[in-house]
Amino acid sequence: MAVACRVEKWRSDPYYGKVAVVQAGPGYVVGDFTGWIHGAFRDRVELPPGVYRILSGGGEVECVVEPPSYPWHFAVPYMSGDWGGAVELRIYAPEPPEVPGGEVVELMRGEQFSIYMAVVRRRRYEVRCCGKKAGFRSPPYVGDPGIRAMYEVLPDRSANRLGCRDLRREFCGGTLKDVARVAVDASRFADALYLHPIYPAMSYHRYDVVDHFQVDERLGGWAAFEAMRGELSRAGLKLVLDIVLYHVGLRNPLFPGGPFIIRDGSYTRLVKELAARLPRSALAELLEGDPPYETFLKVWFMPRLDYSRPEAVEYARRVVEFWAPHVDGFRLDVAHGVPPGVWEEVLSPAEGRYVLGEHVGNPAPFYKAVRGFTAYVLYNGLINSLTKGAEEVADAVNRYLALTPPSALPYMNTFLENHDVDRAATRLGGHAQLSMGYALLFSLPGVPSIYSGGECGEGGLAADHTNRRPHTPCPDSQLAKLLETLYRLRSRGLGRGPLWASAKRGRIELRSLQTRVEVGSGGLVFGDTWGVREVRF
Repeated sequence: MAVACRVEKWRSDPYYGKVAVVQAGPGYVVGDFTGWIHGAFRDRVELPPGVYRILSGGGEVECVVEPPSYPWHFAVPYMSGDWGGAVELRIYAPEPPEVPGGEVVELMRGEQFSIYMAVVRRRRYEVRCCGKKAGFRSPPYVGDPGIRAMYEVLPDRSANRLGCRDLRREFCGGTLKDVARVAVDASRFADALYLHPIYPAMSYHRYDVVDHFQVDERLGGWAAFEAMRGELSRAGLKLVLDIVLYHVGLRNPLFPGGPFIIRDGSYTRLVKELAARLPRSALAELLEGDPPYETFLKVWFMPRLDYSRPEAVEYARRVVEFWAPHVDGFRLDVAHGVPPGVWEEVLSPAEGRYVLGEHVGNPAPFYKAVRGFTAYVLYNGLINSLTKGAEEVADAVNRYLALTPPSALPYMNTFLENHDVDRAATRLGGHAQLSMGYALLFSLPGVPSIYSGGECGEGGLAADHTNRRPHTPCPDSQLAKLLETLYRLRSRGLGRGPLWASAKRGRIELRSLQTRVEVGSGGLVFGDTWGVREVRF
């Protein structure tokens, strides 16, 4: 297969150990490591070893970043972590390595090299392979995000006060009062609310933000926001707010005179004037083809900020600084489209808060700047394997573990569905597959999220926005009761690493040095030093 990348040199890095400076230009470098979005990298990108996909003139091709020597391992966050009593390692090698006193498992096999996990009970360890050996010590400690599970809510769809029928375009009328009500009910199986944008905007989903520093009056304004915060606090729920900084809305006062990439100034000013005069539905009929300015995925309503300009970076930093006192964490929309170095500066006011970035591919070059991401690698693996067999599911879990650094695993947002994809009930079918999926999410390190309605087994498609139907309570849902049980088990250590997957008698076994979890179509078995707990589906 053609290779569309060339390693110019290797340089030392405190997070990755070493990274390859990969020439893949000219122009924007786009691949699975950017989620196929423009903006994060120009001409070249710095990548740790791995197998990536890159968009080139001839289409999508493979880019293999092979380590210059084997075994490839460093005592750094990307490749090792101390869980407290056990150390988890990632080792790149063309043959099975040895780690005296530890257990080694092949997580992902490649043509040039494989990625191995090793688990040892000591902070000093040795790696042997390929005719060489090396000693290491003091890997970094794997932290805790302080959140066990999140409940995801799209504010407008928290209730149907307006009798909406066209789910693509119409406001349904949910308010922050409704958000508080459904979130408090979900506190049975979550300790944080992941809340979609609440800013004044042009659309019901509010990703085309008009003012980053206000709460939309349609949702009840600032008074409703403060009341919601009080309700969440009394229920023991933290607040993780979706923040949109890759782009703004067409009616945002910052556009077009601010830091944007404008290709045709006259045409852009005309579009802006039309946006001020016409309703969104009329604009949607008029605006076709390529916009005269850079946007999010050629969506005219979402002009993209140009982060090569310092005023864009400063604007984003001010937005984070403004909201930081009001929330416990942030979800960064289209995080994979903003350069990692920009995120390091922009997120400085959010220190100490849980931060996760949206990334629909392999976030490898971003982990140094943002600790956790939406785990699409795991989502895609599970959604495509849960209806097949235990071997396929175990392979999907191990591939995800191979591509995710130990220090990031507790911070990753794991999910079976969200507002951008088809409902899991529609993709997976029966109750057994849904239950297995959630049992696996709650058994793996990370922050699992339940998308509003998911606890009810709601169906729906992303293509027609039926995956965003207004919330309907389901007090007798068996799935919600299972989520309650899984949530309680996490306080006993369920989901604490290090662990790896294997198939055993048609079930998925998640093994670690301290616990054992088996997940099958009939239930989950969790064993630890306090005994064995069986949960039937």
